[in-house]
Amino acid sequence: MDQESNEHKLERALALHNQGKLDAAEALYRELLRETPGHHVALHLSGVIAHQRGRHREAVALMEAALAGGATNPAIHTNCGVAYRALGDLDKATQHITWAIALDPEFPEAHLNYALVLLDQGLPQAAKAHLEIVLELRPNTPAAHVHLGRIHLDEDEHALAAERLHEALRLQPGNAEAHFLLARALLPQGDTRGALASLDAALQLQPAHAAAPALAAKVNFELCHEDAALAHLDQALRQQSAAGGAAPGRAERARLGQIDLWCAANNGSYTRLARPQWLRLPQPKALPEELSAHFALPKPFALEIFLARVSKARVLPKELLLLSADGQLFLDGFVRFAQQYAQRDGGAIRRCADDGRLLLALPARTIPIAQPCICLGTGSNHFQWVFESLARLWAIEQQPELQALPLLVQAGLSTWQQDLLQLLGYGAERRIEVPADAMLECRELHAASLVSVGYFISPVAIQHLRREFSRLVAPAADAPRRIYLSRAGAATRRLVNEAELLPLLAQYGFAVVHPERMSAAEQLALFQSAEFILGVEGAALVNLVVAPAHARVGVIVARGLYQPRHYYVSAPIGQDFTYLCAEPEFASHAMLAECDVRLPRELLQAFLAAG
Repeated sequence: MDQESNEHKLERALALHNQGKLDAAEALYRELLRETPGHHVALHLSGVIAHQRGRHREAVALMEAALAGGATNPAIHTNCGVAYRALGDLDKATQHITWAIALDPEFPEAHLNYALVLLDQGLPQAAKAHLEIVLELRPNTPAAHVHLGRIHLDEDEHALAAERLHEALRLQPGNAEAHFLLARALLPQGDTRGALASLDAALQLQPAHAAAPALAAKVNFELCHEDAALAHLDQALRQQSAAGGAAPGRAERARLGQIDLWCAANNGSYTRLARPQWLRLPQPKALPEELSAHFALPKPFALEIFLARVSKARVLPKELLLLSADGQLFLDGFVRFAQQYAQRDGGAIRRCADDGRLLLALPARTIPIAQPCICLGTGSNHFQWVFESLARLWAIEQQPELQALPLLVQAGLSTWQQDLLQLLGYGAERRIEVPADAMLECRELHAASLVSVGYFISPVAIQHLRREFSRLVAPAADAPRRIYLSRAGAATRRLVNEAELLPLLAQYGFAVVHPERMSAAEQLALFQSAEFILGVEGAALVNLVVAPAHARVGVIVARGLYQPRHYYVSAPIGQDFTYLCAEPEFASHAMLAECDVRLPRELLQAFLAAG
């Protein structure tokens, strides 16, 4: 076949490609390649079609073949980089797109796609520079304005983001993503109605938009368009369930309620068991001594402790929030930081308006519970489980008629949580799990309040746990009296110079123990026998609740991390408690609270010698 026929065939293929007739175009490209196997243009454009259809590995093979044959077109390098980006190979993507820029520094597609690679690499400032080059070369490029708007949004530069997105929409009014991002930019500026108009436009253009329905629900709810808010949230929940393969939830409205007022008006019962009180605790000690002041918190305070009985109450999964049959959600007294809790995004609460109205996402499945039961709430970590959940059993102890009732607990309890419940007499037969995908509807529910606020824990709750655990677990007769709690086997918060300090600890009579190898009962027995306890801050220190009142305690923490939660367990018991401030190894973890630490030998020597 002569060269002229090939050119004509290529022209027809390009026309079909531009018309979106990819099957016919691809067939012609393949025919060309059978006639001329190294045809650069056919290899390149066959690769483009393969990329458009998600066959990214085939795409890079075809384009690499074009380049290996001697092609030097910046468009081939750019498209090859785009296909490598789709494969997740950012290094190869960078290599090809920078080559394209070297071949033609004024090729806007190369700068645009290089900016996207830089964004994938977490380099927004470098990406911004290339996007601005795109606009210098081709000012009417909507994608560049959209991505610059997104960068400004991530940097909380909402006015600049809105300016870029308005320009993108002037150039391309049908860009649903630009409308959605503009709504996000307008909301922090107080333009709620403008944001809603942008969201409506985004959903009209793209009804199945992944994120717009959820945001539209919140904005409509804020403007008191509650029916629209419920409809949008239902749509968002259906889309989420379709993506995850789970049963869809359902939207519902509710109000923040006060449990005492609700009980008084709805034939419930509200029993006050302990009045609110200020606590008198000494200032925490620390070494070096000048850091002691940093551990001080406002004057300790214990909340009122109460027990409520609610009829036909719904218990929501995971967080075990309590929702009455008439749409009152009770947070005060039941969850930590109730005001912040209502404003966070996620979980059952999707929006809390200033007037106490709530937009909720509830499971579609409801499980009726006929027998009376008790809800203690849930703790997200071991400390909270013990001192926010188990500690509430003090309230149940005050009501003998409730002590035989089962407990409601979250699904998927850890072995430690199960062990402690078993120890306290709540084996599997006395527990009702709330599945992650359903809510319970209880004919009669007894709900005990929190016994803590922040780090402050009611002394009656501490004494209850101390009394119960000590009654159920005897001290270990042959256990060491001086214990060092090693975290050598843990993933975080390790003492990196532990090997250097162990001889010093041995000199002072310390035995090294590994709490993660012990059961809950073994740890309680060990702490009851211990007179001197030392270790890096960790979950095992909840066992201070049973340590002797005369025990000396040293807790190693990272310098700069001043969270005296274990002190507020130890201080009401009367233990001699000191924080040892070690130097954090910042490279060991992104969060200071999880960093490994290095304790100076002289500081440990001074602490041990003082005893």
